[in-house]
Amino acid sequence: MSRILRTILRYTLYVSLVLVFSQFSMGVIGADQAQARKEKVRKIKAPKARKRPSLSFRPDVSRQSPKYIGKLGVLKIRDRRGLTFYGGSDEFFREPVLEALNNALYLNLKASRVFSQVVPIEVQPGARFTRTDLKALAQQYGLDYVLLSDLTAFTMLREKMVARKKGIDFKVMVRFGLFSQLIEPNKGAILWAEPVIRQMGQLNAKKKTKASDYGNSAVQAAHSGLNDLSTSIRLIGLEVRR
Repeated sequence: MSRILRTILRYTLYVSLVLVFSQFSMGVIGADQAQARKEKVRKIKAPKARKRPSLSFRPDVSRQSPKYIGKLGVLKIRDRRGLTFYGGSDEFFREPVLEALNNALYLNLKASRVFSQVVPIEVQPGARFTRTDLKALAQQYGLDYVLLSDLTAFTMLREKMVARKKGIDFKVMVRFGLFSQLIEPNKGAILWAEPVIRQMGQLNAKKKTKASDYGNSAVQAAHSGLNDLSTSIRLIGLEVRR
């Protein structure tokens, strides 16, 4: 067999192997794509009213003595979020989100016993809340301290897991963020200020999401964040005795 003929045969065999391997690769890729399409997560929709989870929870009760002797007024939370809970909506819970978080913040501070007296103030502060506004509010309600809070995050995040890993589809996370300031209104002094950010969630292997999957995470994130807020005020807040 001549050298030219052997070269032609080797080249033909090489081309055939490349074609076979290419077809096999395309088949594998096509199968993976088909499997991925089958494993797509269903879109999360707001649950029906009767199936919506509650954001209410019992705060942890402290047995410590109060650090601040005086009356604290807890103002209504200002919503400063860039994103609502999920998909442009907060309609995932039995209660309106801000109403539930306002109630949780007040009850948590009361149960923490950081202050000798805590009252909710049904006032929604504007974007600009001046020292004059604070003094007038303190005189009207007889307050020694005011807590001003901004909700910076209360959002559900869904992260897709490895599609080919059996039993795990995605994880649901809820991020909770609150920036609060403890103010002595008569002097305009800020006694404590700190952002609190918490994220809670769990893996989801059911390939669909129920209200409880993000309801539990939302409660855990808010509960943990508010506990940390009370603890921080007690530990690092500037103490003023009346």
